Amino acid sequence: MTELANRIAADITCLDIDKLRATLVSTVGAHCDVWQSPGYSDTRKAEYQRDYIVKHHTMACSYRELVYYQRDYRLLKESLQDIIPETLYVRARVDGVANVLVVTDAYKPWFNLANPAIEEEALPLLRKLTKAQEQLKRFVDCAMEWLKQDRVIDLYGLDNLVLDTNQEVKYLDSFEVFF
Repeated sequence: MTELANRIAADITCLDIDKLRATLVSTVGAHCDVWQSPGYSDTRKAEYQRDYIVKHHTMACSYRELVYYQRDYRLLKESLQDIIPETLYVRARVDGVANVLVVTDAYKPWFNLANPAIEEEALPLLRKLTKAQEQLKRFVDCAMEWLKQDRVIDLYGLDNLVLDTNQEVKYLDSFEVFF
């Protein structure tokens, strides 16, 4: 890979792209490109580094839309707590256009829990994982409450609701999470 292949392929005003190593993780989402980065390589010792996900909206995003995304994140975080990664929404210019950038802790998905094709494999595993069972129950209970309020949570995206490699349930979507 060339040196440029390990950089976010966008000009983002609040990030020093030249120092931020990143690998493209996904372009299949309806709303964003997703990059994973180990953080700034020359400013932190390896034992203190955290992997981050950097998402930037692929279309122009108004300030009003950003407010809605932040409101939905606060609702998710309040209700689902540790299922929702710590996330920061930032108003920035991406390739010269006012937009939104999301920076969140990285998690390594193991199973896409919303995919019925993995049910035979996931259910026996989930039976052994008490914390994951509790998290999944909390997620379903919250989703049912939101449904009563005419809000449906988005499980359609690739790896929105996952069991991660730490055997915990995580909801990883950032944009337009409710229908």
